[in-house]
This record gives sequence, C-alpha cells and structure tokens, in this order.
Amino acid sequence: MDTEQITLFGVPIDLGAENLGVSIGPDAFRHQMIVEKLASVGFEVNDAGNIKVRDHHELTVGDPRLRYLEEVVRVNEEVATKVEAAIKANHRTIVLGGDSSICLGAVSGASVALNGELGLIYFDAHGDMNTDKTTLTGNIHGMQVAALMGFGNPALSQLHGQDIKVRKENLLHIGASNFDKAELEFIEREHIHMFTLFDLLSQGLAAAFAKIDALAARVPNLWVSVDLDVIDRLYAPGAGMPNNKGLSYREIAVLAEYIGQKANVVGLDIVEYSPLQDEQRKTAELGIELITTFLGHNYSWYTGYLEEHRIG
Repeated sequence: MDTEQITLFGVPIDLGAENLGVSIGPDAFRHQMIVEKLASVGFEVNDAGNIKVRDHHELTVGDPRLRYLEEVVRVNEEVATKVEAAIKANHRTIVLGGDSSICLGAVSGASVALNGELGLIYFDAHGDMNTDKTTLTGNIHGMQVAALMGFGNPALSQLHGQDIKVRKENLLHIGASNFDKAELEFIEREHIHMFTLFDLLSQGLAAAFAKIDALAARVPNLWVSVDLDVIDRLYAPGAGMPNNKGLSYREIAVLAEYIGQKANVVGLDIVEYSPLQDEQRKTAELGIELITTFLGHNYSWYTGYLEEHRIG
C-alpha cells in the first residue's frame, strides 16, 4: 500500500449520541488546518468533504432502544462505501466525527475492502458493546463494537454486508474505565481482548505492547478508532464527554507511536470532538498529532502549542 496517499472525509453526526457540538468536529479539525499539517509530514491528502447528515428536527427518534436508527444506518452505509473505495484505491483513510457511531461504517467498509482480514484497536473510555436488548440509553454510539462483531440488531450488525466485520479475537479495546454491567458480562462470555485503564496502571505499557504485537501477528491490517474521551480532560477538554481519569498525554502518545511503528494501520476514525468545549484548540491539535503518529509519522502538537501560546 502507498502509505503517502490519504483520503479524508468528515461525518458531522450527533444522532448516535447526545453530545452537543460533536457534529461540527470535522469542520473544526479543518479550521485547525488538519490537511495542511498532514501534508507537512509527507502525506498527499484528498479531502473528500463531509457526508450530509439530517438534523434532529428533520427526524423522529423511532424505536427508543435504537434512537434515529434509519438515519444512522443510512449515514454509516455511505461511510462504509467511501472507506471501501478509498482502501481499494490503496489510500489510507481518515474519518472525522461526529459521534462514535461512525466507527460502524468505517470499519465495515475497510473490512469488506480487505476481505475480512482486519483487526480493530479501539480506544475509548466506554465499552460500546451494548445491543438494543441491553442498552440503558438507546444511543447507538454505545453499540457499534458489538455490531461489528456480529451482535445486536441486524440493521447494525449486517450493515454493508452480512458477514461479520471484525472477528472477536481480532478486537483489542484499550483504555476503558467505564462499563455497563451487561457489557462486562458480554466481555467475559465472549472472551474479548481488553486492556483497561486499570490494566495500564497496574501492568504498564509493556503489557499493552504485547497485546498489540499479538493482534498485529494475527491480522495483516489494522483499523484504529479513537474516542477522545479515552484521554484525560487535562489534555482533551474538547472530548464530547470529558474524562477525569483518562490516559495521560504520555501514555496515548507512546501507544500511538508503538502502533504506528509495529502495525499496518490502513485507516482510523477520530470521534467525539466538541470544539465548543475545547480550550485554546488543544484537543484538536492533539487529535491531529495522534492521527499522524498512528500512521507512522511524527508531528508534535505539544511543542507547537507551547510556542503558539508562549509557554515555557
């Protein structure tokens, strides 16, 4: 794969969640010059614009256990089609959210393009492994990981084709600290590979690296999904749900560097960015750094942030 070619597009959706502001995340990343900054480290970027998403006032909630299902599925089907086409064209792919429901379409498209030979590294403070039978909120942004493994409502689990998009042994969930009871039961029953915040603090980064190595050895291609709420609010105040006990800058940066060096990352989505809550744009800058690092390049938001604000 030509690692220097990137297709980037935005999905300004907040229907899968209830986090105001995340729908303007893609354009906020552009305002922070994401395309130019990716180009500065050697990528040739095709910005394919945004997928059109209907607003809440144009829609009805529908089934309260699958809120806005029809529109979420329509949008994710378009996401999947775009990602599939980009990867088949040998472009790495970046999908900017929007809420984390877009991971469903992004990973589905990548999986179909790669004939199912895909692993998923999922960074999130939450499990996102509910179904319509176990959800406490009806918000679809808490169901996409289960759906990608073939669980839950068929409209989600069979999006962009009936095959399972990620075999459960090829998922690695990193950084979580907040699970629903039903998710914990699911994780134990299905033997899901996890590396929680507690694991990181008790076992250290070397143990996380071992899990990443094992996944990269099982599958030739990886997709990375980053919900910014996995990062401590000190560094990511602009997460849709700011987290008081998330990963530190050092931890997420080193994990991204390791993955970028050791794995073939075909694409990623970065989600739940709410510029309305950001402070001096530092969450957006961190997001751009993580994208470049996961893709094997170096770009330090922290140095630029210090210089811009004349700190230190």
